[in-house]
Amino acid sequence: MRQASTPVRSLHKMGLGINLGGTLFGLVALNPSVARVSDKSERGHVLNEAWTRFQAIGTLAMGLTVATWRLGGLKEAESDIDPALAGIKNVLLGGALITSVASAIAGRRIAREAPEGATPVESGAEPAPETPEEAARSQRLSAFLGAATVALVAGVLGLSSALEVRAVEKSEGFLSRLFG
Repeated sequence: MRQASTPVRSLHKMGLGINLGGTLFGLVALNPSVARVSDKSERGHVLNEAWTRFQAIGTLAMGLTVATWRLGGLKEAESDIDPALAGIKNVLLGGALITSVASAIAGRRIAREAPEGATPVESGAEPAPETPEEAARSQRLSAFLGAATVALVAGVLGLSSALEVRAVEKSEGFLSRLFG
């Protein structure tokens, strides 16, 4: 059975953790809290700056996650353990990569609608009546993509845990299973 190195596994999990934690923080803490800022344009400015900063790290983390999966030997090692679960993980990870990149693109579209990204918004997930139509569409899309990213990355983490459990089960010999 092939093995992926501990650093590869660690980097893979760190990338997933950065994406899940950062995106979840943005969706449940940042996006709704920015509504407390009185000026709608300032809300947009704060949101766009915060999400741009996170997307720089989040995109690198997702790239690292995919690289450790595809190039670091992790996909092959986990496919040896359970090909079906590894295949599902592969699909979910591809989906998470797509939603992450698409969300970053949507965020850039929102920010470019006003100088310094000061696009007026009600909250991080809700356009204001004065939000330009393209920015409003991008904001609604970004909210959907963020939730999809959380679901997909959580699924990848769950499958990673299941595959680790399967690896331990397979590594135990017959006598260990019989008397363990």
